[in-house]
Amino acid sequence: MKKKMLCVGEMMADLVAFPIEKVLLESDYHPMDSFWVKTGGDAHNNAVDLARLGNDVIYIGRIGNDIFAQNCLNSLRQAGVNTDHVVFSSSAEQAKSLILMGHGGTRTFYQNFGSSAELCFEDIDLDVLDQVSVLQIGGTFHMERFDGDGAVRLLREAKSRGIITSLDVTMDRTGRWNSLLEPYYPYLDYFMPSIEQAVEITKRERFDEMADFLLDRGVKNVIIKAGSDGAFFKNAQEAFSCGCYKVPVADTTGAGDAFVAGYLAAMQRGFTPQQGMEFATACSAQVIQQVGATTGMKSFEEIMDFIRCSPKLEITRH
Repeated sequence: MKKKMLCVGEMMADLVAFPIEKVLLESDYHPMDSFWVKTGGDAHNNAVDLARLGNDVIYIGRIGNDIFAQNCLNSLRQAGVNTDHVVFSSSAEQAKSLILMGHGGTRTFYQNFGSSAELCFEDIDLDVLDQVSVLQIGGTFHMERFDGDGAVRLLREAKSRGIITSLDVTMDRTGRWNSLLEPYYPYLDYFMPSIEQAVEITKRERFDEMADFLLDRGVKNVIIKAGSDGAFFKNAQEAFSCGCYKVPVADTTGAGDAFVAGYLAAMQRGFTPQQGMEFATACSAQVIQQVGATTGMKSFEEIMDFIRCSPKLEITRH
């Protein structure tokens, strides 16, 4: 039985400045406590988190041609992710995020999509699909050549081979939202947008209405991540909300990606949807306690210990 997991999409160099309370473009200088060079990008974060949770993971994406590229590649390899199928760009710099972070985990991003924008369907070695049971695509709306037809072709191919498919998206600054995503839905077993993204995609305000919009268009399972308000799950059989763990927050970057990885890791182990949501929420709780998108992720056993030692999450059935 195939147990490997494939993560396709965006990888970024994350340049984190802290603390930044206000940005004024003037000639004076401003001291800061720390400047970190980290790694991020949705698919990279998913792959690293899944590997740390004990899964056998393959990553496919574009690598840039500058000094940050090797650092990103090393991040995957150090976590145990298979990088044999990455594509090296000769023309694009590594995709980057400049993250200006304030106290309490607040932050804003300045991004250059670089190598991520070059990723295309032809970069994907389709033979890899014969090795995996789960496909997670991360970074939609940042991958100009892959978004749309490329992603649909990959999802269709994955479903034809009996692979479980999952998608997470970034914020779309172009306003395409549902017009781009509509062809994806019939091929998605799991769609896990944030509450802000779900509102933009569906033009609905209530969790159940947003989920119904997506279920009616072919998605099999909808999970809406709502930060400190928890998360919402719905499919044809059940619907429920899940609370979140109260932990000190250092940096919220990567929390949503950790949730996605946690849920997929739990699903792969046969957890029920409720157990999966609790496990995913616990994964997010680890990541937000440290600076960096994946720095705080723990092992599967450590996450389970955290769940056992923490107050039980509130589950509300709908």
